[in-house]
Amino acid sequence: MKKEFLLFLAIFFSFFIKAEDNLFKKGTEFYDSGNYQMAIAYFDSLIISGTISSEIHYNKGNCYFKLDSLALAIVEYERGLKINPKDLDIVYNLKICNDLIIDDINQLPQLFYKQWLSSLFNTISIYNWQILIIISLILLIISLIVTKIKTNNNLKIFNTFLSIIISISLTIYFIGNFTEKNNIQAIVKENVVNIRSAPSVESSVQFTIHSGTKVVIIDAVENWFNISISDGRKGWAQQTSLIEI
Repeated sequence: MKKEFLLFLAIFFSFFIKAEDNLFKKGTEFYDSGNYQMAIAYFDSLIISGTISSEIHYNKGNCYFKLDSLALAIVEYERGLKINPKDLDIVYNLKICNDLIIDDINQLPQLFYKQWLSSLFNTISIYNWQILIIISLILLIISLIVTKIKTNNNLKIFNTFLSIIISISLTIYFIGNFTEKNNIQAIVKENVVNIRSAPSVESSVQFTIHSGTKVVIIDAVENWFNISISDGRKGWAQQTSLIEI
């Protein structure tokens, strides 16, 4: 019965993986043939199904770039980098897109601890820390079971090592998760967006930003976002003019 169940699981996952591969292959074929809208539809179906892959967002971003949708391309590249910060193809394409943005905004210097956290999560993403925690927990459980059956000093040292790795990884993961939740970023999708002094179309315009510019969402009121840009300026923008990364 146990063997039959394992066989069933193996068959189920093989079909699931094959289905994902087929969807990705189809999307790539449509991209190669120049049918970018159909390619996006296939990549979207993978994302909706729960597939986490920087390559999917990279290809989807390429489709939007080919369709001259600069803001949507930037959104997808940024989402891809959240999964894999070291993807050089995404970094390169994102730089090309950022060079095409109208707004040239000077960035305020970051506090040292924010620079350290940014550097850390540009090396290993929050998603990868999560994977490391899960793998370490599985290894620790297996090792503890083996230790119960057969006492081994090397295994005890290994268990201690895994426990330290899990503790450090959990700490970094929760700090990163908290930072991410308090640093919600979005991309301007409209050609021109007026940033106002209050969440109302009657309020005065503080400044304007353009398609592709990245902002940080501070607060939300009804259909308005209170945002800040990298030079420190703040104001209110309509939610429909932004896309969250």
